[in-house]
Amino acid sequence: MRCLVTGATGFVGGHLCERLLAEGHEVLALARPGSRRAVLEPLHVELVEGTLDSTNVFARVAGRCDMVFHLAALTKALDRGEFRNVNVQGTERLMSGLARGGFEGRVVLLSSLAAGGPAPDPSTPRRIEDPDEPVSHYGRSKRKAERALRRSLSEGMEFCILRPGAIYGPREQDFHQVFRSLASWGVAFQTTRPVRLQMTHVEDVVSALLLAAEKPEAAGKTYYATDPAIWTDGEVVKLAAEALGRRVRMVTLPLWSAWVVAGGMDLLGKLARRPIAPLTRDKVREMRAANWFADSSPLREELGWQPRWALPDGLRETIRWYKAEGWL
Repeated sequence: MRCLVTGATGFVGGHLCERLLAEGHEVLALARPGSRRAVLEPLHVELVEGTLDSTNVFARVAGRCDMVFHLAALTKALDRGEFRNVNVQGTERLMSGLARGGFEGRVVLLSSLAAGGPAPDPSTPRRIEDPDEPVSHYGRSKRKAERALRRSLSEGMEFCILRPGAIYGPREQDFHQVFRSLASWGVAFQTTRPVRLQMTHVEDVVSALLLAAEKPEAAGKTYYATDPAIWTDGEVVKLAAEALGRRVRMVTLPLWSAWVVAGGMDLLGKLARRPIAPLTRDKVREMRAANWFADSSPLREELGWQPRWALPDGLRETIRWYKAEGWL
């Protein structure tokens, strides 16, 4: 296949490009002017300079593509307007350009568990049949992006939507900051209300993306792409500490303190004109919901997806990579 990848310079996008090339596909990689391209430079990809505003660029390359992987998105923003502009309107502009260029193929959208929301019942994973109840600006923007994708389909196009939860692995930035703090200070913070979540390795998410692109039965479907194991945030920290070989002291704080810290980080971000920390008020909204797990059995049963990485092994492999690359 000849594949267009938006968000190719990002965390998941870089891993996806590597896998596509390894499996013999051709890759057109959308890259923003001035973006970091270190991951793509050694790869045999065709760089397509542009942004999600570049409707004409999409129209120009549409006829050369058999498949589109739409990964470009904001996960953190200074306000809901930024989420809307990139995640929602960016999807609309992509689809408009593809339609103008006569694209006939499948668009695979990497959405998020946040578009569905937390599990409605603490004892039962969220199912795709459950009504969507996003609790954050990010989650609402991703749900609207999904709707924009469906609404913008033209004749000859198909779609598949994947909703992963927390993704980790080599080159991931936000968890890296947590691991770096653990390695440096040996202290981790948790709130009085544990967050229960699923952690999915980036290689497993990439495998799900390829199945969503290639399997005929995936057309028109939405799947949760989450490793079935459920962990608390404290358990994840302890596993990371073991992988680091570091004794860690857990400090428990009330949830309101996270809101105060996030408010300060958001204020500094506005002064810097960009988010500067993983913890934002929007992320605290998600923390308050606590139960971030979903049922990925339809993806496993219908498409044959099998997550390869159990979290303890995946964290050890990820931290080895961080150390080898000088990130820790």
